[in-house]
Amino acid sequence: MVPPMSDRMRAIAADRVGSTEHLHVTEVPVPRPGAGEVRVRIDHSAVNAADLKVITWASGAGFIHAKSFPLLLGYDVSGIVDAVGDGVEDVNEGDAVFGHLAYAGKQRQGAFAELVTMPADAVALKPEGVSHETAAASVTAGLTALQALRDVAEVRSGDRVLIIGASGGVGSLAVAVAKRLGAHVTAVCSTSSVDFVRELGADEVIDRTKEDLRTRAGDYRAVFDTPDVSSFGETSHLLADGGTYVTTLPSLRFVTGKLRSLVSSKRCAFVVVASKAADLNQLGRWLSDGMPVPIEARYSVKDAAAAIEAMRSRGRRGRIAVKVKDGWQSP
Repeated sequence: MVPPMSDRMRAIAADRVGSTEHLHVTEVPVPRPGAGEVRVRIDHSAVNAADLKVITWASGAGFIHAKSFPLLLGYDVSGIVDAVGDGVEDVNEGDAVFGHLAYAGKQRQGAFAELVTMPADAVALKPEGVSHETAAASVTAGLTALQALRDVAEVRSGDRVLIIGASGGVGSLAVAVAKRLGAHVTAVCSTSSVDFVRELGADEVIDRTKEDLRTRAGDYRAVFDTPDVSSFGETSHLLADGGTYVTTLPSLRFVTGKLRSLVSSKRCAFVVVASKAADLNQLGRWLSDGMPVPIEARYSVKDAAAAIEAMRSRGRRGRIAVKVKDGWQSP
């Protein structure tokens, strides 16, 4: 049963797109869980590149969020289940869970809010001993890395992997995930992040300001272009036969690469991340075992605009966490 409560909640929203300056704290109706859904009272969230894309309504934004106003931002979730819909059996009220809202054109919710509803099979129990901050910061980035490397590129123990943008939000988690899949990891980053990426566990680090990948030889099972700054054409020579170039966006470069791969022994693909309980459980086990989730900056939800703007900075190291619970007012 869904308990009675106020029918309004706080959320970060915009009444139009174009800039983070349009974001503000507002009140919207409380979502009610339908059949097979749970409602989560959010403790922490995190910022993703998708948030900047949605508020500016950049190319492709319509594939990851509905353009409905008020426009709610945020995807990553870690918090406490406070209501369950009919038919939910494996998740209970009071459970601490984590997951992310679907990146889909019909998505109208945002995780920079007090409450969200999610399919019960899109969340998993947060491991004890792992903070809500860490869990939320791990979700989109960790699942993107896991699904790109394990599922799309079919990386297995002993394979060689090259990760572009290894110090960023997805890249830093990709280094950790690839190591836990048993891969040998070559990481690409800027000069200032070389030591940071090496500490994440990379076996080899390439300073992108000193070495051009186009002149490098390689036999990698996967080239994971986490910030979508390269292309299949620029990196296919680095791939072993049967290897895969994976990017995070279906850009024009990707389309061109996909066409070129049709006459190649190498593949070009992009990853569409999904919040799946089984993958979240795997991520949770790694978090419990100490897998690092580097957090560069922390913001209260009232400062979500500044948190999203921080995505523009070059040379970022890791994730940007957002405190939702108790984060709505200035001290």
